[in-house]
Amino acid sequence: MWHAAPAALRRDSIHFPQQIYLSALVRQGNLLLSASESIPKNYYVGLDIRIGWQTDNSSGNLFDALYRYPHYGLGYYMGNMNGIIMNSSTRAGFGKPAALYAFFGSPVRRGKSIAAGYTISAGLSYNFNAYDPEEAPYNVLIGSKRNAYIDLSLIASFALSRRSALSTGLSFQHFSNGSYQKPNMGINLLSGTFAYRWNTFRSSDKMYMRTAVPAWKNMLEWHIFTGGGVRMIDTDFDKSNPRSGKRWRCSSISSAAMVQTSFRRKFGVGLDFFYFGWGEHVLRYRAGKEGKENVKTSVADNTALGLYLAHEVGYKRVWMVTDLGVYPFGRVGDNPEKPLIYERLGVKWYLSSRLFVGVAIKAHVAKADYVEWSLGYLLIKNRPL
Repeated sequence: MWHAAPAALRRDSIHFPQQIYLSALVRQGNLLLSASESIPKNYYVGLDIRIGWQTDNSSGNLFDALYRYPHYGLGYYMGNMNGIIMNSSTRAGFGKPAALYAFFGSPVRRGKSIAAGYTISAGLSYNFNAYDPEEAPYNVLIGSKRNAYIDLSLIASFALSRRSALSTGLSFQHFSNGSYQKPNMGINLLSGTFAYRWNTFRSSDKMYMRTAVPAWKNMLEWHIFTGGGVRMIDTDFDKSNPRSGKRWRCSSISSAAMVQTSFRRKFGVGLDFFYFGWGEHVLRYRAGKEGKENVKTSVADNTALGLYLAHEVGYKRVWMVTDLGVYPFGRVGDNPEKPLIYERLGVKWYLSSRLFVGVAIKAHVAKADYVEWSLGYLLIKNRPL
């Protein structure tokens, strides 16, 4: 149900309401692998403890209305992956990893006692039994004890009372170090979830009455940012030890023209200029494998140009970035696989109306290239079309 919009709607302020809640979530599922892998699928269990804030129509924030009054907060994940056995001869598992993360959840449909929606979580994990040639040679999926953590969940919840609710759903979890440490195939888990939530407040139907959305006129913006990261290249390592690769720095300068088509969505096109410290090294290594000598290389062999389609979805000052790009003149010799298509998935946070910081995974066909940390600025903002 909709009601008239307040006289002044805040668009970018961060408002922490008094509606605090606590929840506990139990998971059980399996390891996901591609059909080409010979590692058997095995089970794992997990427990999440969360503290969250529930928005409502008293916030006066347009973004809260657009996302049907979402909830967000902090969570702590504790998992037991010792049930994931790599082979029958080695009974050791992946350990008992934990993660601290932030989450955002939004209902797709809300009824009087039943709601369905999604939750997105991201944070840092630790305490894996990471690959080690002596202590953990069975773990060929991930080479570091500390990794990035991402969780995407579909949830259905059922109100038990004005203060409590049960929910169940399906969750996809991903652990990766962004190719900072080899091996890094990543750990992907699919699980069923069951959760109990207790509110410090008494919920009511009036809390979630939808605010009328003002009309939107398309706006043009133009931003520029610089980014950088580190990647381990494994062209000439000892094949019996995936951790013997070498780390190289990489950096980029990017610019994009975007059209904001609504309060929370932008589309555009952009240009990336990449500098990879390992380009000349890879070319010389390839030439050596082919029996060639005295191969000439230059700084240009460390560079690449990218053209990409940009898409952003925002909530207040935080925007999720999903870019799809191509290397228009073929791949310069900075990567052994020589991919032609790349992706960028991440978030950026506006520190002011024009200045922003970001972090993203740059990848090739969902395989991480490196973690990109960025700093950017809006040269043109909110210019009417």
